[in-house]
Amino acid sequence: MRVHSAWIAAFKEAWHAYREDSVPVGAVFVAPSGDVVHRGRNQVYSARTPGSPLGHTRLAHAEMNVLAQAAPEERLYEGILYTTLEPCAMCLGAAVVCGVRHIRYAADDGPTEAARLLASHPLLASKHVVLDGPESFLGHVSVVLMSDWILREASPTAERTLGGLSRAHPAAVALARSWHGSHHLQRMAQDGVDIAVLLAEVQKALGR
Repeated sequence: MRVHSAWIAAFKEAWHAYREDSVPVGAVFVAPSGDVVHRGRNQVYSARTPGSPLGHTRLAHAEMNVLAQAAPEERLYEGILYTTLEPCAMCLGAAVVCGVRHIRYAADDGPTEAARLLASHPLLASKHVVLDGPESFLGHVSVVLMSDWILREASPTAERTLGGLSRAHPAAVALARSWHGSHHLQRMAQDGVDIAVLLAEVQKALGR
């Protein structure tokens, strides 16, 4: 399966976040030329690093890290924000305020319902933001990463969260459970495999 280079870049960031034991979400901003000009990953649980002012704070979502790199004069309304998971209310609001008018996401996030927020909030609705998603295969990849991370965290709400994901993505969650039990994904992360290898493995396992 051929995957657009912007999605590859976003999933590289998500994979990097997973390997840092942070929430596996990645995002990139693509200029009208098609070039990826800003990259970001979730760093809420990552160690703070130089040049990453949001790192290790609750603000350090992938989309927020992308937006923080954009200069005030950049015309973000001309490009596209790609993210591996449907943006939360914070990231959606920040993107719209910063001028983003086109967002593409790989996997939906039931509790977020970004489309509903765009339609129901007067200010957001007035901006006429184009929201494209989810992506069929890439959405499954995102859910596999997220589900494995949730299982690793073993929080009291893990099964409830996975239950919601499983209703929309039963095959992807089942694969994540299997790989989590065998530590397959964690071994891949430790071995530093390329994101293309991970995409191919998910495609093979799910037969897509």
